[in-house]
Amino acid sequence: MDEELRRGLDQMRRGEYFEAHESFEDAWRAANPAEKDFFQGLVHVTVAWYQARRGNRNGCERQLAKAQRRLAAFVPEHRGVDVSVLLRSVADAQQTVAAGSLELFPPFLRSTTWDDRPIATEKPFGCSIVVWRAGTQGREYLILHRSAAGGPDYEGEWAWTPPSGARLPGESPDEAARRELHEEAGLDLPMVATDLGREEWALYVAEATSDSEVVLDAEHDRFRWVSAEEAERICLPAMVGSTIRAVENRLEAST
Repeated sequence: MDEELRRGLDQMRRGEYFEAHESFEDAWRAANPAEKDFFQGLVHVTVAWYQARRGNRNGCERQLAKAQRRLAAFVPEHRGVDVSVLLRSVADAQQTVAAGSLELFPPFLRSTTWDDRPIATEKPFGCSIVVWRAGTQGREYLILHRSAAGGPDYEGEWAWTPPSGARLPGESPDEAARRELHEEAGLDLPMVATDLGREEWALYVAEATSDSEVVLDAEHDRFRWVSAEEAERICLPAMVGSTIRAVENRLEAST
């Protein structure tokens, strides 16, 4: 059961919601009666996000409501899952769906970052910094490969992203953006806040020069400078690549 839970959580973090629901179902079958609602709640969460991707609003709404009911008894934490934080993600998803959108922000499973630093509890929870430079064929965008997402060969969801990270408690979004850009890419660049992000996640833009040196942190194993088209193709899920496309469109319109 512990192995099935670990596998399901890893799949969930990578956005593999269908596969995660199967892993959680395996854990549910092996669980004692007192824990079955916990695992069933995780099944409902993953199915809700899966249904959102399929465009099934009614199915998504039903699964979110079921997840709330099943998981409520396990707050604040159970088996390493911050259930309080997860239920906040479920509530935010319900608001998103009620507003007419199925573009759900990924669910949070813990209240700390991958390296155990606390995450701010107020929105925005973090930020991304879209870094661009002038290239011979047009604008090039910096994307980083997260080895923590699924290993050095993993190319799926959350493998490639712009410099991004969670906001720490008491930290302003601007401070978080400057810190994340320095920590993840070793860059200290002037940046501008945009209106292209989400309520949960702020988006900044920074211009680099041809001689800007990228120095990666332990979370990432390589980087690339790519066109907006290439970034949109390989930065998954689609909401990640679309932010770079939105910045490219904004920059193109301003020239």
